[in-house]
Amino acid sequence: MNRIKIAYGAHPEQFGHLYLPEGSPTEPIPVVAVVHGGSWSGRYALNLGTQYAVEFARAGFAAWNIEYRRIDAGGAWPEISADVLAALNAIGDVVQEHSTLRFDMGDVRLIGHSAGGHLAMWAAGQQDSIIGLSRVVCQAGVLDLTVGPAKGIVSPVLEELLGVAYDDDPEAYRAASPIHLLPTGIPVRCIHVGLDVQVPVSQSERYVAAAVAAGDTASLTVVDGEDHFSFLRPGSECWKQSLAAVLD
Repeated sequence: MNRIKIAYGAHPEQFGHLYLPEGSPTEPIPVVAVVHGGSWSGRYALNLGTQYAVEFARAGFAAWNIEYRRIDAGGAWPEISADVLAALNAIGDVVQEHSTLRFDMGDVRLIGHSAGGHLAMWAAGQQDSIIGLSRVVCQAGVLDLTVGPAKGIVSPVLEELLGVAYDDDPEAYRAASPIHLLPTGIPVRCIHVGLDVQVPVSQSERYVAAAVAAGDTASLTVVDGEDHFSFLRPGSECWKQSLAAVLD
């Protein structure tokens, strides 16, 4: 399948891979943006999202698999958050310019896993600075960064991400937490797994309850018998549920 590497900024980590459907699809075509996870760390890269991007292109969508500056790879929260917004806004700009097919900018869908789920859902809360999204699918996302720190549990990862301890600046943790940005006005489907020990299912449960209470359209599917990394295994039940949530 044809892959086009497109820079949306000057830094080496500010790029994405665009996958286009083959044949002659009816234009304009919908777009799916993929945000990979990996603890916001430079140890992990957009190859985590490649399998999803390929599947979306096979289904007739334009798939935009984004990279962004990460911890030990060009930045922390200020850079990461800015890059995600820039990469999404680039869909109607430089990404469209590189595409041989015209995009349906009224149908841009977003999916992210784990830390990528956090970023996707956070981006959905930035209505004034982002392109319009038609739906977000969150795979075991970290949706409230305040839960552990507020209970006195120190998280070195979050402190490195945000550059400050919770007790010194709790508002920084709230501002980076999707649950504190409700309502978004964007339909959300959260998918979690019953054996997740990396991100507890309560993160999705609390978010969906709060979103519905705020007037948003939100739902949760919990897949029993699978773990956090099952989302990265093609053919797993949570993999199939994720594809269906984006494509249906």
